[in-house]
Amino acid sequence: MRDAVIVLSGGVDSTTMLYEYRERIAVAVTYDYGSKHNAKEIPFAQLHCQRLGIEHVVIPLDFMQQYFQSSLLQGGEEIPEGHYAAENMKSTVVPFRNAIMLSVAVGLAESRGLQSVFIANHAGDHAIYPD
Repeated sequence: MRDAVIVLSGGVDSTTMLYEYRERIAVAVTYDYGSKHNAKEIPFAQLHCQRLGIEHVVIPLDFMQQYFQSSLLQGGEEIPEGHYAAENMKSTVVPFRNAIMLSVAVGLAESRGLQSVFIANHAGDHAIYPD
């Protein structure tokens, strides 16, 4: 039964979840929020949804790039090199990004009468990402 929305960046974690739960996923949502990775990840998300026959929606969140500060966003400083625990990696935080994306996904699920929302956050995500 397809009763779920997945937040699908097109990266490894969410794409793995897409395949694992493909029988339950009615729609995958990807956000174009001005990330320096969007140009690579969005086409991968589209490709995998097409292969699995899952509807794929890209929702623009361009206000994030316009108003938020992060080296992960277009126009921001260069993304630093290093381990997640390094102090300089804090510049990659996009304030409240996951919570904003999850809120939109929950609204989409509610609008379509779906019961679940999947997001591929995991214990390996480092503590510098507060949400």
